[in-house]
Amino acid sequence: VSPDLLHTKKVVCFFIPGQPDTTCRAFIGETVILPCTATSPGELILSSSMLYWQIDSVLVHFFHNGQDSLAFQDKHYHGRTSLFLDQMKHGNFSLKLSNVQSLDAAEYICIYRQTGDNPNQTQKSKVKLIVSGKA
Repeated sequence: VSPDLLHTKKVVCFFIPGQPDTTCRAFIGETVILPCTATSPGELILSSSMLYWQIDSVLVHFFHNGQDSLAFQDKHYHGRTSLFLDQMKHGNFSLKLSNVQSLDAAEYICIYRQTGDNPNQTQKSKVKLIVSGKA
């Protein structure tokens, strides 16, 4: 991570003992990375992977058949979400959310599923985002 990146982001993600979920904090206007990793032996085949980021029934980001599929993305998140495409085959499904807004405060669910000839069990993780006013 470049030193510049460390100074521009005041984002804190932490684990709470006794709870499997992650909590992240960000200020309005910042960029936050919501962590999500999948466990799989070897590299993942992205062309037969499905990845959902959602809040309840709201679709925040969807990746399918090796590419972003944002036709049904909630308009509140349009143009503000991205994945780390170069790291996904290694199981990094973290979501980058830019220009954080107060309405972004929620519990996000990351859902990963391998499809095709060797489907695996669906993997889920939850990330709670707490948004504060401008620092």
